Amino acid sequence: MADRRVTVIVPTNRGGRYLEEAVASVRAQTSPVHEILLVDDGSPAPGLSEVAARIGVRYVRQDASGLSVARNSGAAAAEGDWIAYLDDDDVWHPERIEQQLRALDAMPEAIAACTGGWYMDADGAAFGVDWGARQATAVQMIAYESLPPRITTLLIRREDYLAVGGCRTEMEPAEDNDLILRLLRRGEFAAVDRALVGYRRHAANVTSRGLAGREANRRVLLDLLRDARRHDDHVLTGLLRRHRRAFRHYAAEDNLGEFVDALRRRDRSYAVRLAIWGARRAPASTIAAAVARLGRRIRGSHAA
Repeated sequence: MADRRVTVIVPTNRGGRYLEEAVASVRAQTSPVHEILLVDDGSPAPGLSEVAARIGVRYVRQDASGLSVARNSGAAAAEGDWIAYLDDDDVWHPERIEQQLRALDAMPEAIAACTGGWYMDADGAAFGVDWGARQATAVQMIAYESLPPRITTLLIRREDYLAVGGCRTEMEPAEDNDLILRLLRRGEFAAVDRALVGYRRHAANVTSRGLAGREANRRVLLDLLRDARRHDDHVLTGLLRRHRRAFRHYAAEDNLGEFVDALRRRDRSYAVRLAIWGARRAPASTIAAAVARLGRRIRGSHAA
């Protein structure tokens, strides 16, 4: 494998009970990393610097500024020429870095490599269905003809991360999807179609799901479309329009599902907000989703 120095960046604003397990999964890699960098985003937890010293990781503290700034601070401080982000509650398969480096050897023009992953609960037990990472072109992923990867699975060439400006705070909580689309404009990704990242779901997760996430992803696509038009990039504009059409479809489905759940919980305030979002942001797709849902219910009742 080519000589690539990898910095693993762990942004955190809490430390938490899973941090040492997360770091241990990096220590167990079959291809050792150059360094692990813990970025403390103003954590109120006492003694995080002492924890970092005990487990042997570099420590950087900043005033509480949010996840995007923490990721960017880590990239700026990294000594490695490749960076990977590790959430403080996730774990890696021991072969994650080795397999990604092999994929990059096979695709030397790639600026990043991604993998699939698995879900696990608060106790570390796997559940649900793993997700994959099918090899696809940047064009296919920008157009959403193939699913873009998740930031937690990416190994990114540091100079490319810095060149696109890193994560943008104004796009939170969809700053990761925004970053990935901007990286895809710059180059291709290699893929390892194996579940090599364990994503832990628990009450304290920060995700881009839900109404706030949908609205943030809408803003991401709108901003990138405006930029493509401003630069008269007709090819990119066409790809992003296709992505936006796909987004309206799946976002309307998710929004309608949340709306139904909110009604069942008698959370009328949130239900109203969901209804307004669907009517304003994706009216045609919302109607189509409602018709499809009604059709499924009718067919189900007939089958019964």
